[in-house]
Amino acid sequence: MRRKLIQHGLSSLTVSLPKKWADANNLKKGEEIEVSESGANIIISAKKHYEHRKIELDISNAKPMIKRIVASAFKSGYDEIIIRFSSFDELKTVQELSREQFSGFQIIEQAKDRIILKNVSENNFEEFPNVLRRFFLVLNQVAEEFSQAAEKNDFRWMKNIALMKTESDKFADYCRRAINMSGDLGFKRTAPLYTLIEQLEKAVDRYSELCNYASDEKLSVNNELKSLVKEISEFEMKVYECFYKFDLKKIAELGKIKEGLQKRLDKLYLKSSKKEIKFISLLDRILNLIFDVNGPLMAVYI
Repeated sequence: MRRKLIQHGLSSLTVSLPKKWADANNLKKGEEIEVSESGANIIISAKKHYEHRKIELDISNAKPMIKRIVASAFKSGYDEIIIRFSSFDELKTVQELSREQFSGFQIIEQAKDRIILKNVSENNFEEFPNVLRRFFLVLNQVAEEFSQAAEKNDFRWMKNIALMKTESDKFADYCRRAINMSGDLGFKRTAPLYTLIEQLEKAVDRYSELCNYASDEKLSVNNELKSLVKEISEFEMKVYECFYKFDLKKIAELGKIKEGLQKRLDKLYLKSSKKEIKFISLLDRILNLIFDVNGPLMAVYI
C-alpha cells in the first residue's frame, strides 16, 4: 500500500490512514494513536485499552512440571493467576516462584487449597532493552566465573555460581512476557528473540548443573578441559558481541570456531573417565545451545 505525503504547515508532512484499518480499531477524529520510530520505519499502532487477563490453573500432583506450568501463565501475559494445589510442597513451590521470578506480582490471597497471584505494577516494557542486556550479562558472568573456578578447582565458588540461575530465570521470564504483550520493543523483529532467550536461559541452566556436578563430585578439571571451558566462555562472549554489533562476517567466524571446539570435545569423549564424560557432555550441550542462537539472532536483524 503506497500513500502520498501531504505538506502540512511549514515543517510537517502528513499521510492519510486507511479507513478500513481506522474503522477496525474504532478510531475517530481527535483520538490518539501511537507513533514510534524504528530505523527507516515509522510504526503506527492504535492505542487500545488494556484488558486485564486472568487464568485458573490446577497444579495438583503436577510435580515436576509445576514451575513450568505456572511460569507459562506469567510469560503469556496474564495479570491474575489463580492456582489450585493439593499439598504443602506445591504451595511452597508457587510461593518461591512468585518471589524469585515474577517481577511485579504479589500473592493477594491464600486459602486452604488455592493461592492467587496478581500483577500490581503497570505493564510497562520500556526497560526491555536494558533487562535483555542484563540477562546477557548474567550469562557472560556465569561463563567467565565458571572458567576461573574450574582453573582453580574451586568447588565452593562453583556452588555460588550455580545460584545465579535464579537471577537469569527472572530476567528471561520478564523478557518473554514483554515479547508476548508488547508490539514495539526497539528491535527490527521481536518474535525470534523469544527463541534466542529460551536458548540462552537453557545455557545458564546447564552451567548451573555443571557447577553443581563438578562441586558435588569434587571433580578436578584437567588442563585440556580447563582450556575448553575457557574457550567456550570466550565463544559465548563473541555471540554477545555479535548480537549488539551484528555482522555476518562474525557469524561466519562463529561457525568456524564452533567446529574446532566440537571436534576437540568429541575426541575427549573417547579418552575420559566416567565422571569426566558427564562433565564433557554438559559442556557440549552448553556449546551447542549458545551456537544455535545464530539462527534467531540473524532473524532479528536480516
